[in-house]
Amino acid sequence: MHYGLGEARIDVLRGVDLDVAPGELCAVMGPSGVGKSTLLHAVAGLAEPDRGTVEVLGTSLSGLDDQARTILRRDKIGIVYQFFNLVSNLSALENVLLPYYIAELPPDRAAAERALERVGMAKRAHHLPAQLSGGEMQLVSIARALVRRPGLVLADEPTGNVNVATGRKILALLREVLKETGSSLLMVTHNPEDAARADRVVFMKDGLIPPESALHGPALDVADVHARLRELGI
Repeated sequence: MHYGLGEARIDVLRGVDLDVAPGELCAVMGPSGVGKSTLLHAVAGLAEPDRGTVEVLGTSLSGLDDQARTILRRDKIGIVYQFFNLVSNLSALENVLLPYYIAELPPDRAAAERALERVGMAKRAHHLPAQLSGGEMQLVSIARALVRRPGLVLADEPTGNVNVATGRKILALLREVLKETGSSLLMVTHNPEDAARADRVVFMKDGLIPPESALHGPALDVADVHARLRELGI
């Protein structure tokens, strides 16, 4: 995948081969500008690769028009953004109900309330985003991403704008949900502690994901991640 800058061609993804298993939390690490967010955009159907294929939950994105990609993203993918992307004039509960309105489905208020309860935000259900802290807004955005129990969750720096304690809570919560639902999570992060909580960590460099550089297994720790980053010069 590349972008044009004037007459110049800038290659971003140059040969990424990545499968994420059901129930797996896969973390993607790499320097800024290497293409991590572009990878998430390709998986979400927001960017189309020049060559190769992207398959999401058994559906190939190749050949799908914009409407079909939007429907797939709406119905099967939950997205957690670094900067929350809450609607400012809607309450926390109304923000969590948004996926139902967007899909033109009857709003499941009970499911939204359960999602807020799950992330510890039930008491803030009727507060506007401006009345919440950064960490609270991120918890609401996670409830919104998970409320319809998507098969795939994409998370772009989900702890990047919260404190350490809230970040740990977020990762623990995401792991619990994956275990319960069998959903997959593809997470971009710069945080070695977050990465060490994943089932697998892959590293992007120069638009590639060298398979031999991956770390995986229940014994992963922060020191392992730091050591691999040093080995790769990241």
